[in-house]
Amino acid sequence: AAIPMSRFGKAVLLCLALFAAWRLCSTLFTAALPGPRADPAEGSDASCLPLAREVGVRAAAGTGSNFVFSPLSIHAALAMVSSGQRRSTSCTARRPTSSSAGSTAWRRRPSPAACGSTGGWRSGQSSRPPARRYGATAESVDFVSGAEQARLRVNTFVADATKQLIRDLLPPGSVDSTTVVVLANALYFKGVWSHPFDVFTAPFHVPGDTTVGVPSMTTGRSQYIALYPGFRALKLPYKNDAWQADEYMLILLPDGGTLSLADLYDKAVSTPEFIRKHTPVEEVPVGRVMVPKFKFTFGFKASSDMQKLGVTRAFSGGDFSGMVSGGDGHGRVSISRVYHKATIEVDEQGTVAAAATVILLDGAALEESKPPHLVDFVADRPFLFAVVEERTGAVLFLGHVVNPLMCG
Repeated sequence: AAIPMSRFGKAVLLCLALFAAWRLCSTLFTAALPGPRADPAEGSDASCLPLAREVGVRAAAGTGSNFVFSPLSIHAALAMVSSGQRRSTSCTARRPTSSSAGSTAWRRRPSPAACGSTGGWRSGQSSRPPARRYGATAESVDFVSGAEQARLRVNTFVADATKQLIRDLLPPGSVDSTTVVVLANALYFKGVWSHPFDVFTAPFHVPGDTTVGVPSMTTGRSQYIALYPGFRALKLPYKNDAWQADEYMLILLPDGGTLSLADLYDKAVSTPEFIRKHTPVEEVPVGRVMVPKFKFTFGFKASSDMQKLGVTRAFSGGDFSGMVSGGDGHGRVSISRVYHKATIEVDEQGTVAAAATVILLDGAALEESKPPHLVDFVADRPFLFAVVEERTGAVLFLGHVVNPLMCG
């Protein structure tokens, strides 16, 4: 006969089970992450920052448009490609990303704030789909007779994975009878500020010597602020009840007339450690604090920019025999198109953001200066922002705001 267990014994058993599950998840995911001092060029999303700079500077030119981009999402998609290619692929041609390092950038430690999904669709010629190595089930589709249905299936996958924030990523005609493999990943993030903000209307200076009134966040609490030559930085941590707070938003605000957004982009991509080294580490008393609320979406076709940055082999018939077999091409297909779209909403409660990337394959730090007794951080002009995971330094999202009222 079974021996009845006391209520205390059941509680102890439950705690042991939960602890064992936590240790298992922590081991599986944390072991896949690069160490704090790992070379980002060897597999983190830092190698994709030059692509963000290329597109961001172009978006900010002239009167400018808002911009948001996920280096992590782009890197994860390329990591799947690399796992099926004899020679690996990265955002820049300087130092290729290995497939093992690629997997570390996507298999993050579980967090209530962020989650990712991967998917793969292959023709009958494809084998060993790399998406399976990233926790996704690959599907076989007929791109010859069902190209449009395949496109809709990919778009549905992305929309579901991003809670309907990213829709219609693949435009009509993007998938056709020459498509062999489609790889996709999606990232969804929702973070609540450690301390919510008050809201008021404040002036914001947009390009073209125009000032608009925008709903803005403010607080009298001490904040993580640091001053650097030509710009200042504000760190806004997100609350995380289940884990130690890992994610935060970093805002880089150029001093008026000293630096442009392009200058800040140059600094952000100058060294892999720039964002980590320019993240404030101490709270300081504040004078005036103002950060505008904003919400917008940005999408683009990344293929030409990636080739401009030196990624050419994968677009001109690389060896994908690890992914595709059969036929007389011996696996020598090529990347034909790369689509990326990201969206972000920031208000007094926190941040909701999402990003997705789909790849189609066819036949120096500056010295920090000591802040004064009270520090102002008034983001009343265009600025850069990033959503960062603190422990690994992974950049989940990067972008800029030139007009908080612009939603496109």
